[in-house]
Amino acid sequence: MKAIQHHSIKQFILYFELFITLKRVIFFLSHPIQYQSPLFQLIAKEKDIDFSVCYFTDHTIGGIDQQFGERIKWDVPLLEGYKYKFLKNYSLKPAVSGKFWGLVNFGVFNYLLKEKPDSIVVHGWAYFSNLLLLLSAKILQINVIMRAESPMKQEKMNLLKKIILKYFVNSALYLGTQNKKFYLAYGMHDSKLFKAPYCVDNSRFGEYYKKIFPFKEAHKRQFGLLKSDITILFSGKYIEKKRPMDLLRAFKMIDRKDTKLIMVGEGEKRAEMEQFIIDHRLSEKVKLTGFVNQTEISKYYGIADIIVLPSGRGETWGLVLNEAMNFHLPLIVSDMVGSSDDLVIEGENGFNYPCGDVKTLSEKIKILVGDVSLRKTMGGKSAEIVKEFSYKKIIEGLKKAIN
Repeated sequence: MKAIQHHSIKQFILYFELFITLKRVIFFLSHPIQYQSPLFQLIAKEKDIDFSVCYFTDHTIGGIDQQFGERIKWDVPLLEGYKYKFLKNYSLKPAVSGKFWGLVNFGVFNYLLKEKPDSIVVHGWAYFSNLLLLLSAKILQINVIMRAESPMKQEKMNLLKKIILKYFVNSALYLGTQNKKFYLAYGMHDSKLFKAPYCVDNSRFGEYYKKIFPFKEAHKRQFGLLKSDITILFSGKYIEKKRPMDLLRAFKMIDRKDTKLIMVGEGEKRAEMEQFIIDHRLSEKVKLTGFVNQTEISKYYGIADIIVLPSGRGETWGLVLNEAMNFHLPLIVSDMVGSSDDLVIEGENGFNYPCGDVKTLSEKIKILVGDVSLRKTMGGKSAEIVKEFSYKKIIEGLKKAIN
């Protein structure tokens, strides 16, 4: 009998300890995002966190993506494996492309009042709903953790951001080097900053790599490529921010029959790109794929030899680089890209170049095109580096912030 009582007391103590240490955390996001959902599924499995996600709108699910310019439905599950809620969006013109009045969720205050979270994670200040959320949390004395993407090298100092970070935010999760510099520049103390690196589902892309790499030659044939062809990959929307024309102009300078360029994406600049390809007789060497979904994109990484991200201001990170690194690809990246300080170790796994400098971009491509051994060495280094940019690291940072 005493043994049973002792066991019951131990169980009670364990349950009580769990109860008092369990932290209720809500992530607030504009809409479901394919890169975030796998992270949420993992956080939901943590025993010391009562986790859920609140979305400001559901109008993007299966809807028109304004930048892709077509109806997009992701083929990976966005709403499985974690608790979530959609708040009603009262905006007259719903949008998730940075338009301030695109998200207007008057139910934020009542939702916080009802749920009583210990902490909330807020993603920036681009919408009316973000500001309403921050004000509501301040009134209700809820711990606010900021996870904004801003890299310092793209920043124009702003009084509103300074006020938000000083008076409405308790701590921040920083994505990388430039993002940390951003918070420090706005006066946040280092002790309130916790590393939560931007990342993709490394395990999923790593598995794709293992399946595809042994059959690389066969996949190249499926895409109409020869075994000897050297393939340069661009993956992103055909929009000004991504600067796809820079890559086309740089590629034109490379006079090699065995070098091909595949540009995965879609967007408003397609017509200009197509005309450039016709004008410079590049149709046999350049392929514009159109939109490619998540489960298909790995096939393109699998046949590529080099990835180039020529983006300019507005590219706060560039997660396509994380994806490509899981496929052991060397990187060539514009120095304006937010992750260029973190994902590219100059000369070891790739090169940075001055944004918009087409001539230098072309020279960097020529170096890698002409040296298969260097491509292999750099690609292996990319695979090592990307391991440190993982969901596990984000969860570690989150736990430090909420405790």
